[in-house]
Amino acid sequence: MAHTFGSIISVALILIGCISSTVSEAAERPPNIILIMADDLGYECLSSNGSTSYQTPELDALAAKGMRFTQCYSQPVCTPSRVQIMTGRYNHANYEYFGYLNPKEFTFGNLAKKAGYATCIAGKWQLNGLTYKLDGYQDSNRPHAAGFDEYCLWQLTQPRSKGERYAQPLIEQNGKLLDSEKHTYGPDVFTNYILDFIERHQKEPFLVYYPMVLTHDPFVPTPDSPEWKDTPNKKDKRFFAHMVNYMDKLVGRIHQKLEALDLSDDTILIFTADNGTHRSIKSSTQSGVVIGGKGTTPNAGTHVPMIAYWKGKTPIGKVSSDLIDFSDMLPTFGEAMKAEHPNPGVVEGTSFLPQLKGERGRPRDWVYCYYDPLWGNLGQYKNQFVRDQRYKLYQDGRLIDVSQDELEKSPLDQEQVEGQFQQAHQRLARALNQMPRFAPKPPNKKP
Repeated sequence: MAHTFGSIISVALILIGCISSTVSEAAERPPNIILIMADDLGYECLSSNGSTSYQTPELDALAAKGMRFTQCYSQPVCTPSRVQIMTGRYNHANYEYFGYLNPKEFTFGNLAKKAGYATCIAGKWQLNGLTYKLDGYQDSNRPHAAGFDEYCLWQLTQPRSKGERYAQPLIEQNGKLLDSEKHTYGPDVFTNYILDFIERHQKEPFLVYYPMVLTHDPFVPTPDSPEWKDTPNKKDKRFFAHMVNYMDKLVGRIHQKLEALDLSDDTILIFTADNGTHRSIKSSTQSGVVIGGKGTTPNAGTHVPMIAYWKGKTPIGKVSSDLIDFSDMLPTFGEAMKAEHPNPGVVEGTSFLPQLKGERGRPRDWVYCYYDPLWGNLGQYKNQFVRDQRYKLYQDGRLIDVSQDELEKSPLDQEQVEGQFQQAHQRLARALNQMPRFAPKPPNKKP
């Protein structure tokens, strides 16, 4: 009897050990990562951020369940933001041409592959150097070089002049051009591909990068617009609101897929945008009208929404004023994946993973912007600045109290800078002086 009882105890201990081991392994499993980045969508466009022009119920629900960051800053225009967010480095280090990412750059896709993740990118690429026909501009393997196993992309090897991204889109998927009809909608194609990828890789760690094509111009109907059936390519600024609503709907579909597959506990889901809203768009908010500032350095060009949700980890409904810079994404993902950059000294971002877990973390004292657009007529906005939640110091010496002067029309005068704002000026000047100044344009730089 004693022998039987002892055997029972032994079996029970073994089972407990197995269960504990299983729980421990589950706890140690690195999280999936999904980064969704809208195109040309300023902070003012989410109803959770005070918008009264647009309704974004899916993103609002994510913010209510997760975290909403009120101080996230991008670059003012698309390629500079995309290069920075993918590499964890400021534009002075690796922004060479508009529409181009040097294939030698190490991205968070490469980092995920190093950590054993399945990886996918879908949406807008525009990084092969199509505009200037740079070396390899028609190389359909560039997404693989950037660390992505699979892709479904617009503007990979085909220029925008050959096909748009919305109705009847021109999309390349893993080396092949997709057939599309008049009422094929590009954003649906990208989202469906991501949902399928998640389904196929649900049992292993995965990283999904979704640089959306919404809400960039042309402002055209969505499948939810009454005009979609007859005139899907009709252009009108009023369709911007439809596009915001549809973007929100697609984010909701991805969130719902995670919930249906019971993956929300194992997935860091982050939503942001690459720069401010198009300058032709006026949006009403609870605090007034905001005119889009894409391409410019004031808040309307660089202040973007950010929401993060990691079920069971992110504090429910927390609103954080911690500064977030686009260079911070790569080190955050690296810490979550337990993967180290092969040359960590070049990474200029700071991980905010602790904040996602409800810890204090290591909040930034300032964020930095090196902005040389190398595009169109935007050169007039070329500048550098360092800012915190309230103050912004430009390379040309202007100190702005953004809390009182969001449009930056009245820089503080020298007497004010030397008086009550002296400490802020000195603090930001120390940071700005650490950064390289604009270098002369190389002689081989194409126009």
